[in-house]
Amino acid sequence: MEVVRQSITVLCEVDHQNDRATLDRWLANKRPESFESWIANPENFCVVAESEGIVRGVGLLHGSGEIRLLYISPGYQHRGLGRRIHSALEIHALSLDLPKLRLESTRRARPFYEALGYIPAGAEKAHFGVLRVYPYEKPLSPK
Repeated sequence: MEVVRQSITVLCEVDHQNDRATLDRWLANKRPESFESWIANPENFCVVAESEGIVRGVGLLHGSGEIRLLYISPGYQHRGLGRRIHSALEIHALSLDLPKLRLESTRRARPFYEALGYIPAGAEKAHFGVLRVYPYEKPLSPK
């Protein structure tokens, strides 16, 4: 959870705008006990990426096809960790015969997801105070 919390706090500053209420709401369930329940849920598939033996990224796919987490530690972006995590999530989704992946992106993460082939899937929405999220989806085709 430390990767997720640091990524939100530092890398997503443009999204939460250092608004304390927004940040508190966004981080409220980003606790070790929440993470333990998420990975214990058989509907979830979790992937981590390590660098130098330390977890530097995490992704979580729900069996419905929704990517619920994809975060990289500050200082480790643009090294391919996010793409590798996403690839593992996509491979798992294909093994479940899911027709598409869905997610809600922050403004900062939109270029990353668009580069992976995601397309907008609705209007932006308010989320956690000043935070805006953007629905995206990516059709999957068996390889």
